[in-house]
Amino acid sequence: MYLAWKRLWNTHGTTDASIKMFMTNSVLPFWVQCTECHKWRQWSKSSTPLPEFLKNYVCGTMPSGKKSKVENPCEVPEDQRVALTRDLSWTTLLSSLSYMKNSPAWPYLTSYFPDKLGMCPLDHEVFKERKTPVMHKYLQPFLEADCPDIAKAVAPDVMEEQEMDEFPEYSAIPSMYLAIRNICLTLWSLNFKEWLSKERCATQIICLGLGRVMYIDSLDKVLWFLTRRGLINVGLLTVPRHPQPTYVSNKFIQPNLSVIVIGAGIAGLTAAKQLHGLGVKVSVLEAKSEIGGRVRDDQSLGVCVAKGTQILINGAVNNPITVMCQQAGIPVTPLSDSCELISEKGEVVDKQTDKRMDFHFKAILDNIADWREGRELAQDTSLLDKLRDMHQQFLEESQLTFTSEEESLMNFHISNLEFACGACLKQVSALRWDQNEDYPQFTGDNLVLPEGFSEVLSRLADGLEIELNTTVVKIDYGENTVKIASQDGKHWTADKVLITLPLAVLQDKDVEFSPPLPDWKSKAMKSLGVGKIEKIILRFPRPFWRKKIQNCKVFGHIPEKPDSIGHFNIFYDFSTEKEEKMFVLVTHLTGSALKLRERRDRDIVAACMEVLKNLFPDETIPKPLDYYVTKWTKDPHTKMSYSYVPVGTDGDAYDIMSQDVASKVYFAGEATNRQFPQSMTGAYVSGVREAHKIFATLVEDDK
Repeated sequence: MYLAWKRLWNTHGTTDASIKMFMTNSVLPFWVQCTECHKWRQWSKSSTPLPEFLKNYVCGTMPSGKKSKVENPCEVPEDQRVALTRDLSWTTLLSSLSYMKNSPAWPYLTSYFPDKLGMCPLDHEVFKERKTPVMHKYLQPFLEADCPDIAKAVAPDVMEEQEMDEFPEYSAIPSMYLAIRNICLTLWSLNFKEWLSKERCATQIICLGLGRVMYIDSLDKVLWFLTRRGLINVGLLTVPRHPQPTYVSNKFIQPNLSVIVIGAGIAGLTAAKQLHGLGVKVSVLEAKSEIGGRVRDDQSLGVCVAKGTQILINGAVNNPITVMCQQAGIPVTPLSDSCELISEKGEVVDKQTDKRMDFHFKAILDNIADWREGRELAQDTSLLDKLRDMHQQFLEESQLTFTSEEESLMNFHISNLEFACGACLKQVSALRWDQNEDYPQFTGDNLVLPEGFSEVLSRLADGLEIELNTTVVKIDYGENTVKIASQDGKHWTADKVLITLPLAVLQDKDVEFSPPLPDWKSKAMKSLGVGKIEKIILRFPRPFWRKKIQNCKVFGHIPEKPDSIGHFNIFYDFSTEKEEKMFVLVTHLTGSALKLRERRDRDIVAACMEVLKNLFPDETIPKPLDYYVTKWTKDPHTKMSYSYVPVGTDGDAYDIMSQDVASKVYFAGEATNRQFPQSMTGAYVSGVREAHKIFATLVEDDK
């Protein structure tokens, strides 16, 4: 028997197939926990218990399924050996490990050796016969071996530094922690519309011996850690009240403590929802007449078009915004990479020229990345100057001459980068403009939200106490509590305040702080750039553009002259076929083109129409039936689109922006997120971060 076991073990595993390993993984009995009295009982070793059995097990149940003849079996004392597993030193006494059987994570980790992940190598034969459950295409909880890092994905074979600090009891047996963590991530990814509970996970943690007691006992802590990290239980889910998760219910919230959140954008709503779900008294104050902040849908043209973000441009895989859309049933549509580029003479750029100039522009950015290695901030310069310098250097060294069309394509790419940065590249740092790329980013499709984001905002706000039309003008945090005053004379008191206002509002000191914010905070706040973009939305009676660009949903305007950069660079087709005459184009003003914002809306639209007439000279272009021009830069409660890194600044400013002041004043929003700035995702992640940071200061373990 041992020899047959050894052959199979050595075929699929890497650990020593010793007699001890054989005894631990084939001879020891299973242990099961009663769902009524919660005592642990030694069970059979002849057959592996199924999750459904573990879910319903009660004392006195025999391996055959029959009830034993013992009266009141729950009154039988628990085996004294169970208590030994709760001593942190117990793991150091283990001579060999009992690996997980039938782990639901197995099918997604076949490129790894199973025993390195705490899974039984013998299960290779079991899973060979099973059909693998399909995960959602936009969820990838595990990094693949030898592949680049992905945001919100973990290396299944490595305990991260945070995990080593959080779970020292597993330092001697890291593979078993990995087994538990990987099971939790798999179960969440297979059903992300329900809160992942200890009860659901416990039935999937199956192994021989008393190790199972320890693993189940640690589930509370593991789930709480993964939830705080934003790896599970993210999005629109609320902490269940009945039954409340043990890792929440064993926290004692000090009585009468409260939090006020200033701003009902994504960051504010997310933080408030998290805190409310955790049992904290929380209120939200919002200056505008509606929630959403810089995310706002508009139906005035008869079709849903977002005044703010409508395209999830930073990758769909593992993105919590994608998860929320799926949880809310909001449709998402992949944005095609195809974009027809059209000159101001109405000529479509041929594909080869397009690809060649796209490659050239990316090569210049790569050269800039090489140039900045080892350079200090004092050596920083503008991204525009460095792009021009590198381009000119290439021409001189290669002795090539670019055509006017190719030079115009350079202008197009510069304009596109201005949109990504939210500012004229003359103001953007060449050294640190893309500092977030130092960290794992989301991958996969960029998505369009054709029906907007309002449903997600409503779901985030559900159950929250929100006061609209409330402009906060003063925050006094000099005493034990925080005192807040509004423009109309109202006052509030709270133990903590979370500020999610746009960076521009904070820079303009529209809110007075008493005492003034410390210099380290004020300097970081001033150092980041305020990005400004305006959107132009046009509705036409017919889609005149489709004949030339055919099935493309996006087309680009190639500016012939540098002073045309930022003027209506990209056009998105957001038409709907559900109703007649709902043909919609959306474009933007960026960088120096924002000077047009000083004109009347109709003049801006007229300038846009002139561009369209140049792009489509063979078409009789109808007048728009309706239009809308955003005014984010003039909105006193917004004043901006998103942040950027200006010349002489680096990503440290984002980290400093995220730090609290005096353990009473906290900050969230895209401008406090170094890894995901300039995005809805960054705002959401910052809200989760601050909610758990605040919660940790308000509670103590109930022991």
